[in-house]
Amino acid sequence: MSIGRDKVKGILLILLASALWGGSGTLTKILKTRGSDIYDIFAWRYMFGLAGLCALRMVFQKGQSLALEGRALRMTLFSALVILAVSGAFILSNFYTTIANAIALSFTAPIFAAIFGCLFLGERIKPRHQLAIAAGIAGVFVAVFQSNPATGNGGYIRSNLVIGNILALVSGVTFGGYFVLIRKFAIQHGEMVTSTIWQFMFLTMFLTPVTVFTLLRGISTMNYVYLLVFGVFCTSVPILLVNLSGLFLKAHEMSIVSLSEVPISILLGMVLLNEVPSLITWGGVVLIIFAAFLVTAKEGRGPG
Repeated sequence: MSIGRDKVKGILLILLASALWGGSGTLTKILKTRGSDIYDIFAWRYMFGLAGLCALRMVFQKGQSLALEGRALRMTLFSALVILAVSGAFILSNFYTTIANAIALSFTAPIFAAIFGCLFLGERIKPRHQLAIAAGIAGVFVAVFQSNPATGNGGYIRSNLVIGNILALVSGVTFGGYFVLIRKFAIQHGEMVTSTIWQFMFLTMFLTPVTVFTLLRGISTMNYVYLLVFGVFCTSVPILLVNLSGLFLKAHEMSIVSLSEVPISILLGMVLLNEVPSLITWGGVVLIIFAAFLVTAKEGRGPG
């Protein structure tokens, strides 16, 4: 059966966001090889992202007010803090635990989006969505751990592994909460573009000390170009797309479809880095695609 146009819009927005997010790993590797570090990325990704959002607004919504009322502004500030926590916890986790652990644990977000959505939005989790969450997360674990065979302790200290795994799980919890915040804001206010711009204004202000630090230390001109691409195409645009999807999808639906970032990243690795995944990895990809299919499937009748 066909699905509603609104749900199609929401799914396409998340898929496009996941495709753009998938390129962040490649850009991070490029910046690292060129001498940049995590401070440079944090200092400039949101500032350049804000510039990109303002440019888009001038083209498509020129003359419209950026004003947000008190409650909407407070929700936007909170969502900015949450998305910063998502990014910060995930990046820090990579310093202490394996890449496989970090990715797999951070992509437990659909579980928490479902729990928080049920508690705070009254969203009913249908049986097919429960199956989608299980299939999607299983697919992530299969694909990620198979793609990163060195998932044992290796050179990691056990206490550091625990810290890293906790940070990765915090990333998953906060990311699940972010989907719920976005859905709630979309229902109550609907000004998703304006809210996203304010999010990046807050993030830019929070990170001003880090920006000053990197300016004093110095960054090469070409690295600024890469940081600009990172900030616009791998940060602000995908976050805007995810925020807009809150107008069309429930919180847990957004989070399940966002798992598509894993197969998209694998495909980008094949094209850009010549990394060929194993058959077991493709099995994980199939599970993730199956999860997305369950989200798109339409039940016969009954409440949504």
